[in-house]
Amino acid sequence: MVSILPPDASVTFILALLIPPVLGFLVGTIIKKAIALGAAIAILLLILIFVGVLTPSQVIQPVVSLFRSGPALAAKATQIAGYLPYSSVTFLIGLAVGFFR
Repeated sequence: MVSILPPDASVTFILALLIPPVLGFLVGTIIKKAIALGAAIAILLLILIFVGVLTPSQVIQPVVSLFRSGPALAAKATQIAGYLPYSSVTFLIGLAVGFFR
């Protein structure tokens, strides 16, 4: 006969259970806010170009330089993403809740 024991209620078990969804929620909230901020900046830049305060070349130049430094930024983002438990189902649930809330 196989008996299934319930998990213990130790502090370590509870923290291991709660940290991934909380991290997922925070990451989802940050991603949602970053997308909203990016959209607001894009709209502001389009308005400034339409009014004539900025020229398109003044906007495109920094964007092109950002894309040129992309590989270095991608390496740093990969390093930071390595700390997240993105293979955990509870992390993904927390990410979805944080993003769609």
